[in-house]
Amino acid sequence: MSYLKSLTSKDVIVTPFTVHKTFKYDGQIPGYNVSGPFQITGSNTPYPLANGGIGTGSASLVYHSIKQLYFSNYLENPFSGQLSNIATASFNPDGTVTGPRSTTNYINNIQSIDELRKFPTQSSDGGSIGKINVISIPQKLFGERIKPGSLINSVSNDLVDDGQGNYNLLGIVTGSIIYDAGLIIITGNNGNLGSFSPLSNLQWESTTTIYETQYKCTIRANEFNHSLNPSLLTTYGNNGILNSGSATYKDFVTGSDFSPYVTTVGLYNDNQELLAVAKLAQPLPTSQTTDTTILINIDR
Repeated sequence: MSYLKSLTSKDVIVTPFTVHKTFKYDGQIPGYNVSGPFQITGSNTPYPLANGGIGTGSASLVYHSIKQLYFSNYLENPFSGQLSNIATASFNPDGTVTGPRSTTNYINNIQSIDELRKFPTQSSDGGSIGKINVISIPQKLFGERIKPGSLINSVSNDLVDDGQGNYNLLGIVTGSIIYDAGLIIITGNNGNLGSFSPLSNLQWESTTTIYETQYKCTIRANEFNHSLNPSLLTTYGNNGILNSGSATYKDFVTGSDFSPYVTTVGLYNDNQELLAVAKLAQPLPTSQTTDTTILINIDR
């Protein structure tokens, strides 16, 4: 029979699994040609600032963007962290929608039922009220998200991440961690930011999903019962096959007791082009009475 056998969808299983990598920032990220985390300040002031700051250079734009994206549902009491009662549209079971046509609310990237978000809404008066600090970690350094509960002060080894999206200092919630966006938003304790410079001692774990594809190659008892090893041919060597024009197996190979061994499995596409080669740790004898299954795992 042919040395090729088609696989069906039942023979292929794709399994995702999550892996993590620890990063420690002390001014650089060894082995990565990307900028590390950076810190920007936001304040509740008119846009643009008097000094002409625009874009991410504008503390006003940073403040109001963070407020709208991550805190708009939590502004009933600026320091309670409780969900506000801002009117939103309701989606009814019959498919109709009641309430306002539009809303300034965002989903706010809710991460847990124990998340406590506080945001200073007072106007800046030159002090710390109405100001925030934002640390942004590049996407290449946090992957799909920061692993919840992994943010650490690498100098004191204090865990500042409770795993629920809250940034804690000495047991006090002083900010929020948006895991999917790689953001640490420091809003302070009742608006008091205090001294905050974590960039020199920041450590976290990134999250990436790897997909493992498993191919189940089954050899039936009546399949692949002959060997493709050319050394079993009587005319092997010195171009014997080319000279004789035929290939004859040695006598012991043609007997019913002969059982070949599997050492290599190749995966081909529909055009019979070899895509991957799997080597077995040791030769595997095929069976003439039972099926033999070889599992091949490929990560991507």
